[in-house]
Amino acid sequence: MPPALLEVLKKATSWLGERGLESPRLDAEVLLAHGLGIRRLDLYLQHDRPLSPDELTKLRALVQERGKGIPVAYLTGVREFYALPFTVTRDVLVPRPETEGLVEVALAALRPLPAPRFADVGTGSGCVAVAVLHALPAAHGVATDLSAAALAVARGNAGRHGVAERFTAFEGSLLGPLRATDDFGRFDAVLSNPPYVVRGDPSVQPSVAAHEPALALYVPGADPLELAGALAREALEALAPGGLLAIEIGAGSGPAAGALLAGLGYLDVTVRPDGAGIPRIAVGRRPS
Repeated sequence: MPPALLEVLKKATSWLGERGLESPRLDAEVLLAHGLGIRRLDLYLQHDRPLSPDELTKLRALVQERGKGIPVAYLTGVREFYALPFTVTRDVLVPRPETEGLVEVALAALRPLPAPRFADVGTGSGCVAVAVLHALPAAHGVATDLSAAALAVARGNAGRHGVAERFTAFEGSLLGPLRATDDFGRFDAVLSNPPYVVRGDPSVQPSVAAHEPALALYVPGADPLELAGALAREALEALAPGGLLAIEIGAGSGPAAGALLAGLGYLDVTVRPDGAGIPRIAVGRRPS
């Protein structure tokens, strides 16, 4: 007799748990729902549904790939961020909940403005810029990234959520590609989740180190704030007077990031915590 859906879910959960994965039940639910083309809720509504040999083969392949440490988002091709589904490929970092803090900070600053313009540096999947544009119909955003493949993903996500006409992406480092644009020196905000991991950092999960793009993860040297500092210096030219700079930073960098922004002359400097209480978003405003 063919195994029922709930039985397969339990076995997949157990198998993933034996491999030390942090959330084996959630991973199994997402992969099985994706493989069968149903909602996670349907896994339980259809718990006694027998699975065909073809379905079992497909599900087994997905679970085995996850067992190798490949992120779930790369297997399903999608990850939710700020309540929106984003296309994800191996060319971009998997969007994470802590990065939603960048969106919150940006919306608080930009919402009162009639037609805000902002830059998203190191946009990756475009999740930050697209989430801001989706929430603010009068806003316009530009984005940069070193990876042409990542920019293709970002443009696709902008189209997916109906903001492509207000989103422009440029290939290049930090704010450099935007110097020739009319908005340079007049941005209301510069947002970024730049690389801030030092190679060899033992806190990085092995699956992240093995599968997510190194270009988006690691700073070139030994200073986790190397790229954040370079961006903060460039943003002094790119921002309008009083414009907002918001940069995601790594755990443990809060005091140094605050001191960095204050030392460059930024005003109203704060470092805001993420949902776990870890200082995560360094914020300041360009002086007038």
